[in-house]
Amino acid sequence: MSDIYMTVVHALRAHWKAHSDAYPQKIVLSQAQAERLLELQQIGMVPFPDARSTPRIDRFMGTAIEIDPSSAGMLIAHDGTQVPLEQPAETQA
Repeated sequence: MSDIYMTVVHALRAHWKAHSDAYPQKIVLSQAQAERLLELQQIGMVPFPDARSTPRIDRFMGTAIEIDPSSAGMLIAHDGTQVPLEQPAETQA
């Protein structure tokens, strides 16, 4: 979970690329992952005090977020396929 923000961004980009820009049904995260994603969004908004949208724990980049305490992180594709979230290669240890 070192960089959940980039992990989710890469998963969304891969989904859009593979499915002609279709949005996934949802992203499933643990409570800790969802809170960290929200925190990283809020930190990123600091330089933009006049931004028109406020980060939310239940949505990210137009996609619903579901919180599941037992989840290791998953993207539910537009067709219902479950895709585990994986860290991008450049952030893996």
